[in-house]
Amino acid sequence: MLLAALPGIVRAEAPDVGRIEFQVPAIAGKPGFLTRLWYPAAGGKVQRIGKNLVRQGYLAVPDAKPLTAAPAPLIVMNHGSGGSGEGMAWLGVELVRHGAIVIAADHPGSSGGDPERPELLQIWRQPQEVGQMLDAILASPWGARIDPQRIAVVGFSLGGTAALSLAGGRLDFQRFPRFCESHDDGACRAFRSRFASLDAGFFMQANAVLREPRIRAAVAIAAGLTESLTEASLRGLKAPVLLISGERDGQLPPATHVKPILGWLPTHSRYVEIQQAWHFSFLPLCAPTGVAVLAETNESFACEEAGKKPREEIHQEVTAATLQFLREQRILAPL
Repeated sequence: MLLAALPGIVRAEAPDVGRIEFQVPAIAGKPGFLTRLWYPAAGGKVQRIGKNLVRQGYLAVPDAKPLTAAPAPLIVMNHGSGGSGEGMAWLGVELVRHGAIVIAADHPGSSGGDPERPELLQIWRQPQEVGQMLDAILASPWGARIDPQRIAVVGFSLGGTAALSLAGGRLDFQRFPRFCESHDDGACRAFRSRFASLDAGFFMQANAVLREPRIRAAVAIAAGLTESLTEASLRGLKAPVLLISGERDGQLPPATHVKPILGWLPTHSRYVEIQQAWHFSFLPLCAPTGVAVLAETNESFACEEAGKKPREEIHQEVTAATLQFLREQRILAPL
């Protein structure tokens, strides 16, 4: 189940990537929120989007005309704690170049803002918001361009937890505080101070079944809380999952958070461990000034690597593994 590094990505005459913003409306007491769509585009003026002193940004055509084609697969992308939809562009635009429509939200409870806010532990919110997103996009004019039988989710960190929940994984969240009694990794240090405030109401929501039947496959990159997934839910997964971890991830070390559960995965699921990668390797590529800018707030680690392998190469390996898996699951068309 441990796959070696995969070969580079091959594509011929890949389309341009279009980008528009898409507003998911509020419904039934749930707030609305902003998403962006990336999609195969029929040409236009390519611009660099999201470039700043920290990030390199990515190339896309704002408000481009979509290519006229048969209904395409839809990939939902979920960001990590304090992240944003734009932070998933490094992978999202590559999926578009292989024929997908990609939707990436700024999730209300976990995007930007105070990294210490209690909403970040409300891990049920992202899966619920994905259902809200799917309802909105499929009911919009974009729905005619989407194949509802080929919907998948890709998530990083907290978003990876959401991806596993959407595929049918269920948490026994009480295991996390118990796990942290004997482990002192980055995830435990980040959340240990909040354990005393968790009550029965929290556990009821955190341990709920959050499976989304429209999701046919899931990719979870450096996913949190994997040590707390139940054996029964993993053995019973209906949607295949690809777990990707970084060999040197000190936030969520694979040896303790991932490898103990691999024997519970069904044969349709996969595990890939990226050598020399750590948790922050899966963030966007940094600008040349990124380290210096982030050093002012002691966050330069977000632009640094744990080994000699450059982030661009790590991203290529993740992209290749994701493309291969989504082709195996017939979400993406074969080469």
